[in-house]
Amino acid sequence: MFRSLAALDAFDRRLFDRLTRRERHIVDRSLKQLSKSANRSMLWLAIAATMAVFGGHRARRAALRGTVAIAITSTLVNLPLKYVARRDRPPRCRFDRPLPISMPGSFSFPSGHSASAFAFATGVGTEHPLMVLPILPLAAGVAYSRVHLRVHYPFDVLAGAAIGAGMGLLSGPVIRAARRWWDSMAPVAESERPSTNQLILVVNRSAGGGAKLERAKRAIAALGLRVATEIPVTDAALLPGLLERLGRSPIVVAAGGDGTVGAVANAIVGTPVVLGIIPLGTSNDFARSISIPMHVEHAVRLLARGRVSRIDAGRFTAEGQQPRHFVHAAAMGLNVGFARFATRADMRARLGRLTYAVAVALALRERPVFRCEMEWENRKEQSNLVHLAVINAPVFGGFLGLRIPGSGPDDRTLDVIMIEYLPIRRLIRSAVYPAVGVRRGIRGIRTLQVSRLKVRPTHSMDVTLDGEVAEKAPGIFEVVPAGLRVITPTNFRENHR
Repeated sequence: MFRSLAALDAFDRRLFDRLTRRERHIVDRSLKQLSKSANRSMLWLAIAATMAVFGGHRARRAALRGTVAIAITSTLVNLPLKYVARRDRPPRCRFDRPLPISMPGSFSFPSGHSASAFAFATGVGTEHPLMVLPILPLAAGVAYSRVHLRVHYPFDVLAGAAIGAGMGLLSGPVIRAARRWWDSMAPVAESERPSTNQLILVVNRSAGGGAKLERAKRAIAALGLRVATEIPVTDAALLPGLLERLGRSPIVVAAGGDGTVGAVANAIVGTPVVLGIIPLGTSNDFARSISIPMHVEHAVRLLARGRVSRIDAGRFTAEGQQPRHFVHAAAMGLNVGFARFATRADMRARLGRLTYAVAVALALRERPVFRCEMEWENRKEQSNLVHLAVINAPVFGGFLGLRIPGSGPDDRTLDVIMIEYLPIRRLIRSAVYPAVGVRRGIRGIRTLQVSRLKVRPTHSMDVTLDGEVAEKAPGIFEVVPAGLRVITPTNFRENHR
């Protein structure tokens, strides 16, 4: 290992000598001014301020994300990383000519200028891709200037750029987590809050483990909330009768993942009953879609301080069966194989957080094709698909926070994703694009927004509702506009524009 590092260091120094051997006065002066403008990230902060003042909502979001990315990166690079690496700067006098700028007093690896430049470019670009066109060349110019002006080795700059890009991607989840925390603390008018402190706790003990559930119960007691009764999610269908016996409606709290929330919603949709959520599952995509904090204590605090909002639900009616409701998504095809594996208690116990990754790999291995007739808004067509998803809430991918552009949990429509048989690389690309903010169509993947969709596969097929195999197609998917009264943060709509 040490021999490899020594070889890399020697190569880095030879490359540095080659890049800086010749003196070029005009280029030196230009890069000197560019490098100085980026001292203490002043160049990027000035661009962010300009975007915030003269840009629209999207530009302001991009400016915020770029600024947060710089803050995270600067803290990481200038405090721990430089002192761990402790790499000396290049020699002050080289090739018998003085340095064009003064040599910084900090260690050389990694380059802080390069890291901040690419953090800002990545953070801004993921929110506003068009801004990459002017900002990325500037970032590359700042990064190169640090080598050209002989204050960094090339590998310092490359490592800084990679770290900055990574922190630029991380800045999105950091901002969303901070907003969820802030929203859970924001005051709500008394008239918009639940009118009771009594709860019915519906629990899924296999979600999140018993430790998180016990933390939630302690937080409930500390806030003066009272659990009138506790039932397992398998008894969720008994909620209407239980609510009737209790008289004044308590808040029904789903303590689990998307499947638990969906089971509770199926029992109370279309009623005045208020739904609260404590996210204890693996993905918690519906909770993320309405900005519920992922921290257990913050989610419990929201039960006492949040706002009651109207949220859409989805409904699936199989032929000859009673309707079943879902909150996040219904699916046919790939997701059925995934759900069968991911919901097995023995697999969850054995694999833990790796369960979903293994389930995805197994579902993608075969990808069987099915033929399906679909009908919506006076249109009818037949397609050969490997996957059909009908989505009510836009966030997916758990902690990655991927989302369907232009979709919301209260937009009175369902988002439909139809996927034909595709090579694995194209399927992976379809997941990577949203993660990095790229909005580009992929051949073989279609999307629709509908209020009603009728599906008829050539043979009966399993349908998952909120990750649980629950029904069989053919049948009809419909949106239930404002069908649920859910406790949400004050500004959840603003957070998902």
